[in-house]
Amino acid sequence: MNMKCKILLFLNFTFGFCLFGNQGSTWINSDLSDLEKNARDGDPYAQGFLALCHIHGDKELNISFDSANYWARMSADSNHWLGLFAIGYLHRFPPLGPDPQKVSNYYNQVFSDPDGRLVKNAGLGDPVASYVIGEIFTAEELEPKLSPDIEFAAKHYALSSRGGYAVGSVQHALLKIHANSIVSNSLDIGKDVERGIELLKQTAKFNLPSAHHFLGHSYFKGTGVEKDYQMALIHFQAAADRGYSTSQLIVAHFYAYGLTGPAKIDIALRYANLALEQEREKAVEKIAEYENLLLKSQPSPPVKSVDPVDPNIPSPTVDSMGPPPLPPSPQEGSTPEVSISDNNRLPPIYQTAPLDNSIRSNNEVTKQESVSTVDPALVSEKIELAKKHYFGRGVKLDLNLAFKLFSELSMTGNPEAARYLGIMYLRGKGVDKNQNEALNWFEKAAAGGDELAKRNVKTLKMLVNKN
Repeated sequence: MNMKCKILLFLNFTFGFCLFGNQGSTWINSDLSDLEKNARDGDPYAQGFLALCHIHGDKELNISFDSANYWARMSADSNHWLGLFAIGYLHRFPPLGPDPQKVSNYYNQVFSDPDGRLVKNAGLGDPVASYVIGEIFTAEELEPKLSPDIEFAAKHYALSSRGGYAVGSVQHALLKIHANSIVSNSLDIGKDVERGIELLKQTAKFNLPSAHHFLGHSYFKGTGVEKDYQMALIHFQAAADRGYSTSQLIVAHFYAYGLTGPAKIDIALRYANLALEQEREKAVEKIAEYENLLLKSQPSPPVKSVDPVDPNIPSPTVDSMGPPPLPPSPQEGSTPEVSISDNNRLPPIYQTAPLDNSIRSNNEVTKQESVSTVDPALVSEKIELAKKHYFGRGVKLDLNLAFKLFSELSMTGNPEAARYLGIMYLRGKGVDKNQNEALNWFEKAAAGGDELAKRNVKTLKMLVNKN
């Protein structure tokens, strides 16, 4: 779309804003019961809007991508632009995505509609249509057919916000907080951190999960507000309890490492389990990590000669290098945002090192040596070194070397090393992702007596069967 078309669309949009009624405003202001009744009765706009409500947790609904997908497809069956958009949006995130090609296909159907239904609705002042235009013009999946235009998107997010659409207000607020070069005009789209925070606070009053999530992010980083981990947790937890998966992993992190008080690993595990549906691979790794903390916080059993005890067991709260960083944000994938981390305390472990030729697969590992011939002290020292390179704690993060060391240790029958190999295959850290190979290593670790691996086997078998 050239600049002239953009200007014409913008003028039509602004002009019609107060002159005509529109369906978007109708459903924004409607009761949930009325919206659901009309969706059941076959209204394609109501179906598409109900899908967005399930996506974003609007109208006090918990986030549910399954329900959103159902109503989006009902709407799309009538070739409605909002249903098609909602399906495309769902393919930006797990479990349907990320699938850039499908996002591009659905968004193109919406924007390239020969009847111009999206543009016409925007011209009538529909806040939902303006939100959709903002999303389309910030979607990298459409390149090179349509280049992202943050300034143009910002105008439509601003109009959506003015029209009362809370989801549009969140996007408008994020651009005001984070965008660096938005041109300010009468729509007040220029960067203004204070105003952006105020918009998030206003939207959070409607209990929209994304508003709580990004307020939590602001308090965690001290962006526009004084840094306050307790307030950050309050808002992250409000989002997590409504199904916002990124917040669920962050809340789990807070409790596991006691960022605002004593560590509560049982609560951390509960929130990590909640994230399984949408962020299952990250959640499985976090569950294993927290179970490891829980296991190490319990009294050690009598030492057996074949199961040497690590003399450098870390505290179940925060060790000298600090806990691993919080999961990256945001779930609202179209808006630029810095990831959540505290560089003074939290080492960056979410990096993926390139795979080199020195890494060997499980099938290439030679026959295991007898455990009795291995010096327990050397095993302990070597596994600590492997974990340091795996997490990047005190040494350079080196997944290739970590894999090599874990592989060598697994040859001695060390179950903890086998469990870490399972995690590396599960997450694709230093190796290609391979759930079957991960399960193989977890089973070997479980056979060696590793309690965490036994639980991982059960969890992973459920995930594999689900596929």
